[in-house]
Amino acid sequence: MTTLAFDIDGTIFDCGDIVAHAFSEGARIFAAEYGIALPDYSSKEIMRVVGLPTDKIFSMLYPMLDAHHRHILLKESQKALAAMVRNGGGRLIEGVRETLENLSKKGYRICAASNGTKEYIEAILTTHDLFQYFEPLVVIDDNHENKSAIVRHYLQQAAAGERFIMIGDRQSDIDAARDNGIPFIGCTFGHMGSSEIENERWIARKFEDIPALVQEIENAVV
Repeated sequence: MTTLAFDIDGTIFDCGDIVAHAFSEGARIFAAEYGIALPDYSSKEIMRVVGLPTDKIFSMLYPMLDAHHRHILLKESQKALAAMVRNGGGRLIEGVRETLENLSKKGYRICAASNGTKEYIEAILTTHDLFQYFEPLVVIDDNHENKSAIVRHYLQQAAAGERFIMIGDRQSDIDAARDNGIPFIGCTFGHMGSSEIENERWIARKFEDIPALVQEIENAVV
């Protein structure tokens, strides 16, 4: 059996058109409560750090806040982002639903390996009717430090001889694969294009390329 560990942001879903609005909404609510004005970031500025664990993103963007207040801001921003997803914001990457359905029918196990919060991931998978294809979620909220730790948890729960493949669009996805000694498929259609994954062995130019690459990995000596 082969398990496919999918990144979410940039691989399954594109939040680029709502993320700046969500962060601004979180900052507005936070400022109204605590009287602390915060910088207003563009979508491009935020997308540079999407893919990192959310607490690290907020540490980088809001270093003027202590850990307690950053956590409050994070929760407000992620709540706003999840609400926007549930209201139709963002978009599925083209080909996701059909490809996941076909992979599931062929017997592949599919799991989410994301640095996003549980609320955000659940909003995406529920709104777009994808939960049926995924194993129970393991997320950073469950006290896992990062994406590498999430993948490690899946591996520890796997049956003997089970193969794993990590699929994503960012350096954090490469790191999760390398840290756990599993193959990696890089997605050039993600938030950063090919810039972070262009030197990898297996590259998907579109989501529909993934099944053929999975088969190639299964047949290869790696």
